[in-house]
Order: sequence, then structure tokens, then C-alpha cells
Amino acid sequence: MRILHVSDVHCSTANLLRVLESEDFDIVVATGDFECEDTAHALVEAGVKAVAVTGNMDHAGVASILRQSGILIDGEVVEVEGLTFAGVGGMDVSSSLGKLASRITNKLDVLVSHHPPKGAVDKTFIGIRGGLTEIRRLLENYQPKLHLCGHIHESRGTARVGETVVVNAGPLSKGYYAVIELDEGVKVRHLRI
Repeated sequence: MRILHVSDVHCSTANLLRVLESEDFDIVVATGDFECEDTAHALVEAGVKAVAVTGNMDHAGVASILRQSGILIDGEVVEVEGLTFAGVGGMDVSSSLGKLASRITNKLDVLVSHHPPKGAVDKTFIGIRGGLTEIRRLLENYQPKLHLCGHIHESRGTARVGETVVVNAGPLSKGYYAVIELDEGVKVRHLRI
């Protein structure tokens, strides 16, 4: 499966549409901070297969658009083309984590969250680790093949937590995104518009 991973769009609808039109993918995974309802509508109206979580800069209007379209997976576990995705939204992290506690089975292929795990792709400009311990625990407990996140703009890149490949796509508002091939293994290709 070829995944287009976008994060931290921050109302950059033009960048989102450009990437959706220029890349070849099977599914879009958006890891939050749409920030504008128009941007959430653009993803929904693109008519592509997608899953998304909210970010800390999103609001109820963005969440409602994504939820009504069936894209939002905050606190949910969904199966798409044989892969199991679980989502931890950034608007209400503790609520998402609480819901997931009873919904994740032993098989988890992709964890989707706005926040990165503590200690991986989470270093801020001033050197502080801004990831969440709770996200790291999820990775350590379930060892999905792939974890897609964003939030810390300056920590764009990849890392490993155990067997899990962690990808922070970087902010789409600045032109960053990632394309990931997920088959038996994980191949990551970062691109810039």
C-alpha cells in the first residue's frame, strides 16, 4: 500500500490540493492541524481514500467535517485494505487514548497520531523533547509496523521505536509531506513541493 502522509496543513489548502493531484497513492493519512474548515472540506471533496486525526490547533468544526465524511479516526480502530489503523487525536488526547484502550486488539499495523512519541522525531528548536510518553507506550505495547505523526514542525524525519518506523512528515504548510510504501516492510520517501 502506498500512503501519502500529510500533517500540519495550517489552512494551506493550495498545498494540500497540489500534493493530492501530483502524487500517486492508495490512501491519504492526515495527522492533524488542518486548522481551517475549508482545508478539511478540500480533503473530503477530493474523493480520495483517507483517514485523519485532529491536531491541537483544530476545532469542533474541523472535527465535525472529518467525522461526517467517515475520515476521522480519533479514538477509533479501522481496517482499510487489510491494514488496521488506530487514531489518537490532538484535540483531546486523553479521550482518544481512553477509547483506544478497549478497541485495540493485538494486531495494529499503523498508529496515526498528531503528537509524536517521547524521544523520537520530537525535538524542538530549543532542544526539548515534545513527544508524549503515552504515545510511546502504545508503540512499545503494540509494535505497529508504522507510526505517522506531526506536531513538532522542526523534527521532520524518521526514527524507530522498537520494531516501529515512526514518520513525522513535517508541516505541509511549508511544503513537506511523506510517501510511504507499506508492504512486508516499510520504505519511506520524504519529498518537498
